[in-house]
Amino acid sequence: MKNYLLLLFIFCACLSIDAQNVSKLRIGFEMGGSAMMGEMNDRWEFRKPWNHYSGYDSYYYGSDNAEGEGNMFYVRLKTELPLLKDWVTLSSGLRYTYFNERIFTYGDSHLYLFHPSQQGIELFRINDINESLGYLSLPLEADVAIFGKVHRWQVFLKGGIQAGIKVHDKSRIGFVSKEMEKYESEILVATGSSPSNFMSSIYGSVGFRFIFDNQLRITIENSLPHLFLTKNNFSLISPEGIPGIQASVTVPLNFFSHN
Repeated sequence: MKNYLLLLFIFCACLSIDAQNVSKLRIGFEMGGSAMMGEMNDRWEFRKPWNHYSGYDSYYYGSDNAEGEGNMFYVRLKTELPLLKDWVTLSSGLRYTYFNERIFTYGDSHLYLFHPSQQGIELFRINDINESLGYLSLPLEADVAIFGKVHRWQVFLKGGIQAGIKVHDKSRIGFVSKEMEKYESEILVATGSSPSNFMSSIYGSVGFRFIFDNQLRITIENSLPHLFLTKNNFSLISPEGIPGIQASVTVPLNFFSHN
């Protein structure tokens, strides 16, 4: 319940801000992304013979052979509101975020997925496990220019919070043998690998903004890793974000009527 109240609060705050300053409101488009690394979720367990990596003089066994990685990509229909003579900018909009995660092993070898069932312990030889997720969210952000010729260019710091709902998810196990695909649903249900229906996070960035004479704004940002406020957002890995990059273009609401 608290998650949906947070979503409602952000939505009402965005409407309130926009309604008070309609004449200054800007619209635009944003896109960005980053890679993700992290520890594998402990609900997945693998069996595998010992591997020796002579270059590192070390051994890895079972689940230690499994690696987790992923990426995040998002697009946003953006609303933007400059305040205090362009020193502060508030922004919101509607964002779609796509997550993709993967568990795999390096080299030409396979993973042996450990699966307890009514028939006993079963091992399935697999290449990888994939999960894709999509969320629609409402972000609320504020950035402050720290230096620059503010009405022409500026370097800024930004912080934001977002809350959203899951709109799709799909998990896939890449079996070595196609005949084993009939067990996919049973394995996924047994691991309880259903991601949360709600997602919220806080994040920040450092960016550069250039403002043209016609008030078109182009922004490039180095985004910092998201800190997720909700749990069980992902079923394959516990992600540790890697700094990413995003870019946006915004124009005044009356931009096209003047051109």
